[in-house]
Amino acid sequence: MEKIKKLLPGLLFVFLISIISMFINDGIKHIINLEALTIGIILGIIYNNTFKTSDVLKPGITFSLKTLLKWGIVLLGFKLNFRALMELGPEVVVMIILYVPSVLILSYLLGKIFKMNNKVAVLLGVGSSICGASAVVAMSSCINAEEDDSIVAVSIINFLGAIGVLVYSTIAITSGMSNLEYGVWSGISLQGVAHAIAAAFARGDQSGEIGTLVKMGRVVMLVPVSLALSYVFNRGNKESKVKFPMYILYFILAGIISSLNILSIGFINILSKLSSVFILMAMVGMGLSVNIKAIKDKGMKALIMGSLLFLIISITMHAVSIYIA
Repeated sequence: MEKIKKLLPGLLFVFLISIISMFINDGIKHIINLEALTIGIILGIIYNNTFKTSDVLKPGITFSLKTLLKWGIVLLGFKLNFRALMELGPEVVVMIILYVPSVLILSYLLGKIFKMNNKVAVLLGVGSSICGASAVVAMSSCINAEEDDSIVAVSIINFLGAIGVLVYSTIAITSGMSNLEYGVWSGISLQGVAHAIAAAFARGDQSGEIGTLVKMGRVVMLVPVSLALSYVFNRGNKESKVKFPMYILYFILAGIISSLNILSIGFINILSKLSSVFILMAMVGMGLSVNIKAIKDKGMKALIMGSLLFLIISITMHAVSIYIA
């Protein structure tokens, strides 16, 4: 009971900012869909750097950032459907399997060219190749990244994803691509789950369903990538106590349960909504933990690199999607 009393003020404060973020996003999404995640981070940063977050709020903020995030990622697994993904055909499955490591390698190399922190570059690659902000925060613990690194990567990934939705939605109306081609392209190249789905459905239900399935295939790659990055960044480091995050395995288990069709659609929707709320609260908690002076120098270089990475991905996967479809 004493622990709950310590957590409650911070949790309520984080939840309040999350609600405000959703209202703001609903009000401006007809102009630009920044996503509540991005808005929540921004509000958190503004508050912390203007008023300084009170110590009484910090236990609840930390709980949101650490524990609610894990719950959110696990519940995200209930959006998966492995059987539907396999029905897209071997070409699409192979494309997804090759796409994720290729983007990670490209991001790492661009980081070297831009002389960036390796971990920021890798997190930008993770966010671009798997599932946006959720993947960034999930992988941060695997590579033992600093909190500032995660903030920079999440903010840039969400910003570029919002721009991508606007651009792709325009292309959906004007392009001569088929629904299959456009759906595959949206699902494979846009950053976050919300970004890919929003853009894919801009062309209609058929392209939307295809884009969703392709995007969920990328989300599955969270598991092998987390294993690989945990090994690469912690090998030979005897002092490192970073362990593989077990919630990634629970995420896959949730996907298996979802694929068995033993849960009602209504219940799945409730779990998916909870996932979105928990991840949003984690992002707000992250924003409330940021000292903007500490990330100022990293931000601009990372934005330029992330933008170039997105441009390369978009152009390349446009051609690949047309070829495969």
